[in-house]
Amino acid sequence: MNTSSLKALYNIDAIKTINEFQKTDSTNLRAKEDIRSYIEDKDWIENNIPSLYIADIQTAGRGRSGRTWESESEAGIWMSYLFMPKLSSEAISGVTLLSSIAVADAIKEYSERHKLKKAHVQIKWPNDIIINRKKVCGILTELIAPNYVICGIGINVNTESFDDSLSDKATSLLIETGENWSRETLVYLIIRKLSDLISEYEIKQSLDFVVDRYNDMLVSMNNEVVIIDNSSTGSSLDSGIVKTSENSYICRGIKSNGALLIENSSGHISSISSGEVSVRGIYGYV
Repeated sequence: MNTSSLKALYNIDAIKTINEFQKTDSTNLRAKEDIRSYIEDKDWIENNIPSLYIADIQTAGRGRSGRTWESESEAGIWMSYLFMPKLSSEAISGVTLLSSIAVADAIKEYSERHKLKKAHVQIKWPNDIIINRKKVCGILTELIAPNYVICGIGINVNTESFDDSLSDKATSLLIETGENWSRETLVYLIIRKLSDLISEYEIKQSLDFVVDRYNDMLVSMNNEVVIIDNSSTGSSLDSGIVKTSENSYICRGIKSNGALLIENSSGHISSISSGEVSVRGIYGYV
C-alpha cells in the first residue's frame, strides 16, 4: 500500500505516525506492543498518539470472542487506529459503534464520489459492516491500560472471490460494485470520519447524536433476531431476558449508551451489551 497519500491525515491531527507493515500477524498486537513498551515515555506518547498501524498482509487477525480473521491478501485493508480519547470508562464501548458508522459512511462517500454501482451498506450490531446481507468488514475495539483504545478494522476491498465455506456470508467491495477501489483513499476517509466522530463524542459523552443514524443502517432493525448468550452466566443480559443459550426477539435499535434494545413475545423491551452476546437473524448470519 502506498501510504504517502495518507499523510494528509497529519494536517487534521487525526494521526501523528503511520506504522506500515508488508506482513504482520496482527496490527492490533503491534499497537499493543508499542503501548506496553512506551506507556511511561511521555515524549513517545506525545509524538506518536494517535497512530495508524496498517499491513498489506495480516496472518493472525482476531475478531470478537477470539474468532480469527485470516487476511493473507494485499486486496484488503487491515489496520488499527491507536488513540487516547477523553471519554469516561462507561463511554469507551461506544467507540465500536462510531467506528461502524465511520466505515459505512466512508464506503458510501467513496461510492458516490466515483459514481460506482450503489451498494446497500448496513451495520450488524455491534461491529460488522454488511453489504447485500454479506459481511464486508469486521471491527474489534480494545481498551489498553486505562486510557488507550485500539480500533482494529478489517475490510475485504478488492478480493475477487471466496471459497465455498465463506461465499454465502462474505463479500468484497469489488464483488459488490464491479470496480477496484483505492485502499489508500478509503483508509483516509475512514480515519478522517472516525476522528471527527470521536471529537464530537468527547464533547457529548453520549451517542445521542448518532443513534438515529446508526438505527437507519442497522440490518436487524424491527426484524426478528436470535440472541446467543456465549457466556456461562448470562451476565451480559438484562434481568428481563430468560438466560438460555438462544432466544428470539424483535430488534428495536440501540440506546444512547450503545446497548441493543430487544422486545420479547410479551412486548417487554430489554437491552443487551455486546460483551459475550451475539445477534443473528433467524435464518442465518443477518
